[in-house]
Amino acid sequence: MAKGKKTAIKEIKRLNKNEVLVNSRTYVIVEDTPDIEKAITMKITSHGNRILRFEDLSKKATIDVKRTINILKYTFKDAHRAKRFRISFEKSILTNEDKFEIVAIATSYINARQIIASYVTKDTPNYDRESQTTTVYVSQEEK
Repeated sequence: MAKGKKTAIKEIKRLNKNEVLVNSRTYVIVEDTPDIEKAITMKITSHGNRILRFEDLSKKATIDVKRTINILKYTFKDAHRAKRFRISFEKSILTNEDKFEIVAIATSYINARQIIASYVTKDTPNYDRESQTTTVYVSQEEK
């Protein structure tokens, strides 16, 4: 769907608290509203999210395509290489000494950014002190 294009909603059904089925495609609810099933049109934003519009023009909801996004934690032995990787995300910088692991799985890019922020922001419970020196958190969509 092209940016700015409006699509009429033929079928809409809430699957659970966080997901909705619109025109036979599953979306993750980013910004919810009561009676989301009464949406009449869907418009894509410049960020790639979809905005559901209702007959009441002041009411709207935001949804995003459901994806599987892995949050990877790369741990480097050398802070210099970690800094280079943080800037370029170039895989050739990685060596056998470096480790990576999947620390979380997200269903949309907005959720992925929130999870990564919880590891790199000082005032959060998941804060990793090494995140500014030898640890890098990256989101990677599973294909």
